[in-house]
Amino acid sequence: MSLVKESHLQEIADMLLLNGTLTECPGLVHGKMGIAVFFFHYAQYTNSLLFADYAMDLFGEMLNQLHVNSPADYENGLAGIGVGFNYLILKNFLNVEDDICGDFDARMVRAVLYDPWQDFSKYNGLVGYGRYWITRLRYQTPSVQARECLSYITEKIEEKLADIPAAEQADVYCFLHDLHQTSAAEICSGLLERCEKWDLPSAKMSHSFPLLGHTFAGNIARMYQRSRYFNIDSTNEIDSALHQIPDLDMTNPPAHMGLLAGYAGEGLLRLTALNQTYSSWMNLL
Repeated sequence: MSLVKESHLQEIADMLLLNGTLTECPGLVHGKMGIAVFFFHYAQYTNSLLFADYAMDLFGEMLNQLHVNSPADYENGLAGIGVGFNYLILKNFLNVEDDICGDFDARMVRAVLYDPWQDFSKYNGLVGYGRYWITRLRYQTPSVQARECLSYITEKIEEKLADIPAAEQADVYCFLHDLHQTSAAEICSGLLERCEKWDLPSAKMSHSFPLLGHTFAGNIARMYQRSRYFNIDSTNEIDSALHQIPDLDMTNPPAHMGLLAGYAGEGLLRLTALNQTYSSWMNLL
C-alpha cells in the first residue's frame, strides 16, 4: 500500500488513450462513457485540452454505436449513458445547447412501458431506467414523458414492495430518495417511508449494493453510498481507504477500461485521493 504516485496516474491515462476508443462497450459503468468521465477530470487536473479532445472523440465513437434498438440498461446501455451526459453537464465539462438525450427518449419510454423488464436493480432493471428519467425532469419537453415513466416505475415498486429481494432493496430506496428530492416528489409520496422499514442502514457492509462487487473502487463506492443515503458517517473510513490505494500492478492489471474494476475507475480514485476531484463521481456506479 502507498500514497498515490503521479507515475501510476500517467500509466492509467496512457493505457486509456491506447484502448479507450477500441473499447467495445459504449456504456457508463464498463465502457466509453465512463472513460470519457475520467478524461474530462484528468484534463482539468493536467490543464491539457488534449485529454478533453480525446473525451470528445470517445463521444463521437460512442454515438456512432447507438441506434433505436440499443440496450436500455444502466450498466452498459442508454440509461447510464444519459446519466453520464447529465453528470458532465452539471460539472460544466460539457456546454450542450442541444438536448443530446432527446434521441434516447423514445427508446427509454419503450424500455419502461412496453419491453419486459428484468428486476428492480439499478444496473439491469427498472431503477436504472428511473435514474435516466430523473435527469430528464430538468428539460421542459421530455419532463412529461419523464413523469409518466417515473409514475409507472413507482407503481411497479409499490405493487411488488413485499417481494423485492434484499439484493435490490438498497437500489430501490436510493432511487426513491433521489426522486423525492426532485420536482416530481409527489410521485413517490409515502412510498419512501414504507421502504425505510427495510432498515437498510443496519445491513452488513458486504450485503449493501451487491452489484458494486468487491473491487477496491466498488468497496469505496459502497462506503460513499451508505454515507450519503443512510447517514452512516464513513468520512474517516473513506479517507483512510483513499490513502491506501494499492500501487498499480501491471502484472495483475484491472480487468477492463471502465469505471467499475477498470482503469477509468482506478484513475478517478487517484484523482480523488489527490483532492483533484470530488467523490461525487461515485454516484455513477
